[in-house]
Amino acid sequence: MRVATLSRADLGKRHVRLDPAFYLGRELVRSTMSSEGSRHVSLEDIVKSIHDGARLPSAASGIPMLRLNNVRPCELDLSGMAHVDGTAAKWINVQENDVLFTRAAQPFRAAAVQSGMPAELAVSSELTIIRPRPAVLPEYLAAVFCTPTLNRILRDLAYRGGSSALPRLRLSDIARLPIPLPPRSLQESLGLQYQQAVDLTASARAEFNAVVMAIHTEIDHRVSGIKPPSSAIEVLRSQLADRWDVPFNRGRVFRHSSAASSAMRPLLQLAKPAGTSLRGLADDEEVFAVQADDVNESTFLVEGGEVRPLSDLSSRMRQRLEVGDVLLCTTGSGDQVAYLDEELGPQEQPLLGSATFTALRFHETPRVFAVALAHSLVRTQLRLLSSGSVQRFVNKRDLDELLVPVLGQVWREDFETRLTRAMQRRREALLARTALIEAADDYLRKATL
Repeated sequence: MRVATLSRADLGKRHVRLDPAFYLGRELVRSTMSSEGSRHVSLEDIVKSIHDGARLPSAASGIPMLRLNNVRPCELDLSGMAHVDGTAAKWINVQENDVLFTRAAQPFRAAAVQSGMPAELAVSSELTIIRPRPAVLPEYLAAVFCTPTLNRILRDLAYRGGSSALPRLRLSDIARLPIPLPPRSLQESLGLQYQQAVDLTASARAEFNAVVMAIHTEIDHRVSGIKPPSSAIEVLRSQLADRWDVPFNRGRVFRHSSAASSAMRPLLQLAKPAGTSLRGLADDEEVFAVQADDVNESTFLVEGGEVRPLSDLSSRMRQRLEVGDVLLCTTGSGDQVAYLDEELGPQEQPLLGSATFTALRFHETPRVFAVALAHSLVRTQLRLLSSGSVQRFVNKRDLDELLVPVLGQVWREDFETRLTRAMQRRREALLARTALIEAADDYLRKATL
């Protein structure tokens, strides 16, 4: 049990917070900084500035902007960046050696800005730009922000007292964080580990991009005559059934015309949905929970997850998963597709997934079908099927009729082998990143003793 004694004056006169976890975290920060022989310094003393990102209007082209999903632990993913209009307001341009920190996401994470970034780069308001002084290597600072030890403090400081409240750190909370400042040699050692993980990630990403491009190119060659219908279509009243919205009927016409191609087959013939029964699981049993944020769209892998008791999960986190399943996002605004590989996480815990996904079990070559589900022909069908709803939702009956491009068996087996190798390369990069964070966490724990 964690206990902290506070006087009424400690609550403050403005912006009073009554959530206990916040004061436990604040007391831990105070005791760490004031303890005898402490090697910690406050973050504001070792950085030049701490700023939030900007709220800029989106644009079809302009300045690229990094968002929450572009920042992973000790890694920046530049794929899928949005663009904003930088002339509408003042904003802070990201520079090399800056550290980007996600102050509105759990688990909290950070990444250093490496060389080779665009000359002008903005970040969204959910990110914080930390500009360290020359005495602090940005790679070391980014690794410290990803450690479990510091994340426990961050979770307390961001606690809002309700499951529906968005955890968010204030700049003043971030500035007072206790950070140990190790010798330069240790920082450089962690910097080398950081660079090794970055190089492995770049190599794996290049291999992924080559295989995915080859699969999509082969699909385009086989279904070159299939094009989405125009905005104006002619539909008989008897064919409208219970759906009158134009996009849904455009999707129906699209599927009808695509069904003539031998390369397109209904999803129902290729895979079966996973069961949703939790029979045999006790409320206090620990499970490995997978959410949409744990999916890396560039690698088609679930790269995160959390071990938690079943009783702590919401009703939307009760879908039973198995290794080998393909997760397709059919609820919400994302386009995530992922394959559950053998290296996902602890094998002793049952796997549970968010209701955001539909779990599919393909009869063969699931990795190839995961990439095929990300093709524009499938994405177009999903957008048209989910029309008429406030938030995207595709029901199971319509999903059975989803047409998926299918390559020949020899092609699929070859691509399956190449994708397996690329996923192994990506796991090597993730292991290097995990070793980096563990080394930083080990120093953090020793400095706290």
